[in-house]
Amino acid sequence: MRVVICGAGTAGCVTAARLSEDPGIEVVLLEAGPHYTPGNWPAELSHAFRIIKESHDWDYFAQAGASPRLVHVPRGRVVGGSSVTNATIALRGLPEHYDEWNDYVDGYDWTSWLPWFRAIERDVQFGDRDYHGDSGPIPITRYPRDDWYPLFERFAEAALRAGHRWTDDHNAPDAAGVGPTPFNMLDGIRQTPADHYLDPALTRPNLTLVSGVTCDRIRFSGQTAVGVEALAADGSQIAIDADHVIVALGTYASPALLMRSGVGPAEALTPHGIPLVHELGGVGNGMQDHPKVSYRFWIDTPIPAWPHPWIQVLLTAYGEVGGDPRLFQVMPYVGQDTAGHRFTEFNLQVADARGRTGTIRLQGRDPRLQPVLRMGWLEDDGDRTLSVVGGEELMRVAATAPLADVMVPWPNQDDPDHALRTVETFHHVVGSLRMGRADDPTAVVDADGRVLGLGGVYCFDASVIPRIPSANTHLAVIALAERLSAAFRGGSGTRAR
Repeated sequence: MRVVICGAGTAGCVTAARLSEDPGIEVVLLEAGPHYTPGNWPAELSHAFRIIKESHDWDYFAQAGASPRLVHVPRGRVVGGSSVTNATIALRGLPEHYDEWNDYVDGYDWTSWLPWFRAIERDVQFGDRDYHGDSGPIPITRYPRDDWYPLFERFAEAALRAGHRWTDDHNAPDAAGVGPTPFNMLDGIRQTPADHYLDPALTRPNLTLVSGVTCDRIRFSGQTAVGVEALAADGSQIAIDADHVIVALGTYASPALLMRSGVGPAEALTPHGIPLVHELGGVGNGMQDHPKVSYRFWIDTPIPAWPHPWIQVLLTAYGEVGGDPRLFQVMPYVGQDTAGHRFTEFNLQVADARGRTGTIRLQGRDPRLQPVLRMGWLEDDGDRTLSVVGGEELMRVAATAPLADVMVPWPNQDDPDHALRTVETFHHVVGSLRMGRADDPTAVVDADGRVLGLGGVYCFDASVIPRIPSANTHLAVIALAERLSAAFRGGSGTRAR
């Protein structure tokens, strides 16, 4: 049996490694970006201190939802995907939001998720706790408070004085308060599924990685997948036969691949002359993300020389929206010195985001054209209210000693349109190929990642997540790919193991 996986990002690396454990499965993994072997990462990719935007990026731009601006939405173009270019923050999110996932498909409540989170992680500080793992492939660690930069220590002390509690583990099920940020890094070096899943598996004779190719479309016989067509770097066409196709190009590109293949809303395909293979109205609809709202301050505190961590401490808290407590997060950055001006940004994440209005469409049939992305940021009234409530609390902490002693806010950050003027992505897009039951007209895949109504087509990446977690999505995608890979191989992918 031959399985072709489109995309060697987080989900693709995990899936390729797990499926190739079965010698009866031939796995072909396709990726547009380059592959760097262990020990040969470019310097800008090896460290885990910030999001990498200047290289190995798809350079996508999106319309910002309730704001009319066009904004950059970074996505990694490299084997390992965005796990190689992100900020390596390793958070799970609230258990109740995984319980809400179970409202869409059976078998996905929090109790079913916890064993998978434990299985993937090697938590350096808390691996002995019953809700953590100590022997998984992904290391999780935190900077000890004694090693924090002065601005972060002041932030933590100000948050405590403002009434927030201390939390040493933001991945504890009931975590809230201020404390160290968990990262998937060791000694400042990022730890990715490319390192810990794919590279060790590439020694297997039944796993082939083909990098430098752009997936164009899935080929069908009737409504059953029989292969994939891709473009090489020189523009030539490559055809690969397949018994099964697993789409793992990410929340932006996976729907685009399906639409180029004739799968999706008819009105999204006919303007581009794409023959309809299977009408599926949920493709490219219902996208979710965490809105990020930035607050800037002049600072009078030492800024370490680069390279250095941008983030070491995190505040999670609740704001009331219509009588409902909803989670937000504040991430302070260490700051920078530009032409003698020292400043920093504190970023507010609308963690309990409930807007589901983002859409993805095609510019045309050419796979080298970026999808047309319209984000749903702050179009939901509750999300916008939470951004205001969270911003007010951020500014209250900033005005509390000892943080207030070294910071002055930039002007006009209290105007009603501040959130709309600064909103951007927090890089956690999900939901454009949402999971659901067969009788759900907006669902695209079932609980095992099979595309509804088609034979031999699956999606295993963040695009299938029906309810965005209240945290960074990297760990959730690793755990999801593990679950769906186990289900594909006949294991208990939708049950606790």
